[in-house]
Amino acid sequence: MIDLTAHRTMGLRDAVQADENIALTVVVHALALQVFYPAWGTWTPLQLRLGVTGLERLAPGVSDSPAGRRVADRLEAWGARLPEEARDLWAVLMTVPPSDLLDLMACCAGVGLYAVRDPHDRKPDALAHAETLATATGLDMTGTWTATAASYFSRVSKARVLEAVTEATTPEEAGRIAGFKKGDMADAAERLVEGKGWLPSVLRTVSDAAEPEAPEPEGEATEPPAADDDAYRFAAE
Repeated sequence: MIDLTAHRTMGLRDAVQADENIALTVVVHALALQVFYPAWGTWTPLQLRLGVTGLERLAPGVSDSPAGRRVADRLEAWGARLPEEARDLWAVLMTVPPSDLLDLMACCAGVGLYAVRDPHDRKPDALAHAETLATATGLDMTGTWTATAASYFSRVSKARVLEAVTEATTPEEAGRIAGFKKGDMADAAERLVEGKGWLPSVLRTVSDAAEPEAPEPEGEATEPPAADDDAYRFAAE
């Protein structure tokens, strides 16, 4: 039985490779099972595994960001089009045009991405490819994240706050708040960078035309990073 089904498996591999439309449906079927049917069991022979990791515990409120809402809206729209039972998914997908299958595949692939910088789970090659994806998609985080006292300035060192204000405005503006207490400085920095489109280096996207830069160290050369920098680095990256 094992050897005969091994031959049949090889036959299936050959047949699917020869039919790109079926191949697309096979891949989308496997992805959609894992995204929309959490207790999906083994409804496909395709050995394709997709992990979907929640981000809310790492960055509370991220699901309510503009990007988070768009991701949720796409999932909701596709969920309404798919059958309630996983066993019925294949038959439904066989009636879906290829352009819609590609849209569903993009929806599933997107929600499976994980590019969080976790010091306890270092995956440098995966993170490097995340940067490549950001460049390929033209990711612009100014449309979904804004530097505020709560989201950034109150969570990093005063030196980094002043650096951000300098980059977003002028050294003179940064100098005016240099003597402020931390809370007041964070509030002032929020007002000064508002509407400037400033992003910390970890959220910036390198363009195809630009030379990739080495990751910017989170600490300052002349000032060791404060404890709140370390805490924020773990949460934000």
